[in-house]
Amino acid sequence: MTWPDIDETDAGDAILSTERLNLRPHRLSDAPFMMQLNSDPEVVRYTGNAAFADEAEARAVVERLAKQYATWRMGRFVVLDRRTGEKLGWCGLRWWEETEVADLGYRFFRKHWGAGYATESSRACIRYAFEDLGLPRLIATVMPENAASIRVLEKLGFHRTGPASIEGMPALGFELRRA
Repeated sequence: MTWPDIDETDAGDAILSTERLNLRPHRLSDAPFMMQLNSDPEVVRYTGNAAFADEAEARAVVERLAKQYATWRMGRFVVLDRRTGEKLGWCGLRWWEETEVADLGYRFFRKHWGAGYATESSRACIRYAFEDLGLPRLIATVMPENAASIRVLEKLGFHRTGPASIEGMPALGFELRRA
């Protein structure tokens, strides 16, 4: 699969924008960014994921994310600072074909934690899911120890649905229904 490489500072390929952020689909050139993001043990602590073994593994994930966007018009989007073009992390929707539901997820470099980027980018993704895609509901799963993500989801209006799992580990399930 080949995807065009567009200048990283070009906001023209942004799918969603907020006051501070641009969100765009992944490109193959994002593999090093994804590898760097997942290399911080604290960033992946509550995800059930490990650091990528090499750039080829990161590239395979980026290809999957790009394909999902091309197929479903949704995916995990790269989150960029609107002023600087810096990649802050990712946020977006993942479509689960077997259950026909999208889940909301996000992951940011640790230096950007606490700045409200997860909430701001998630709000944009929620609007996109309900207004543009017409989805009836979204889900999210969070490990019980991840208090910061639980607060973000509750701030966004998600409600707990009960136990769930992330990569076979115990988690909490959340749901948000379209008004």
